[in-house]
Amino acid sequence: MRSFLRAAAAAVALLALSSCTGTRMVQTWRDPKYQAQPVKRVFIVCIMPSDRTRVVFENALAQALLDRGILSATATGVFPPGELDRAKADQFVKENKIDLVIVQRFKKKTELAYLPGTFDYVPAAPYYGGWWSAYGAGDGFYYSSAYLEEDTTVTAETTVYSAHTDPETLVWSAASTTQNVQSAPGAAQSLTKTLMADLEKAGILVK
Repeated sequence: MRSFLRAAAAAVALLALSSCTGTRMVQTWRDPKYQAQPVKRVFIVCIMPSDRTRVVFENALAQALLDRGILSATATGVFPPGELDRAKADQFVKENKIDLVIVQRFKKKTELAYLPGTFDYVPAAPYYGGWWSAYGAGDGFYYSSAYLEEDTTVTAETTVYSAHTDPETLVWSAASTTQNVQSAPGAAQSLTKTLMADLEKAGILVK
């Protein structure tokens, strides 16, 4: 297992943004009882079939957090490819005094459509038992494209957990769509930019 500082240093990368790619938040939720604390360390976990694409999305979040003075470690930077080991992941969060755990789940769909698009967010499962329950949750997204041409759309669910409780407490969640995706870096940058703005507005990312 890599140290937090080594993992944080390896997680940042400069990514090219596709000007045509756009992200919008479809639904957001914040725990009204959550009292934000200063955030210094974040652990990032993205869930998608491709390990290479996971690296891109996790690194985009890590870079955005670093730009705000917040250190972060990514799952792909700490652990070997494949499924995470729950015990080791929990140990890493506790030993490195992580403040927040950000979990993103993705579904990509490319299709040719001509009807008005719809996007329905259906929570995959109740989030009990800390952030790990989100890691193992099933697919809760359903999408139909609104474009007259082939269009790649990435739908994402982002959940943020406070690691100051045991188990970790869900404090914020959102469903988003990133449309007209031309590349993984472009989609990652678009999603991250929108996500950071919403997390700051909701008072989740505070110093």
